[in-house]
Amino acid sequence: MKGTKDGFFGKLGVSEDQIKKEYGVDLYLFLDAVALGLKDEEISDLIGYDLEKVKKVRERLGNVGSEIGLTYKKDLPT
Repeated sequence: MKGTKDGFFGKLGVSEDQIKKEYGVDLYLFLDAVALGLKDEEISDLIGYDLEKVKKVRERLGNVGSEIGLTYKKDLPT
């Protein structure tokens, strides 16, 4: 099942663990906020991450935006 879990993150060129280690950010929570179309400032306020950290993570993910949609993790095991 690991291959399925890493499918979307593989497209972004990152792993969930890698982002957690580098930035201390829950990647699923972050991407859910991005998928909803929230701006960096809104993500920072809502989730409680420092604005600069949010900007760095989004940049690290290739400036991913709401186009990922809420179904980005549909193939993940439950």
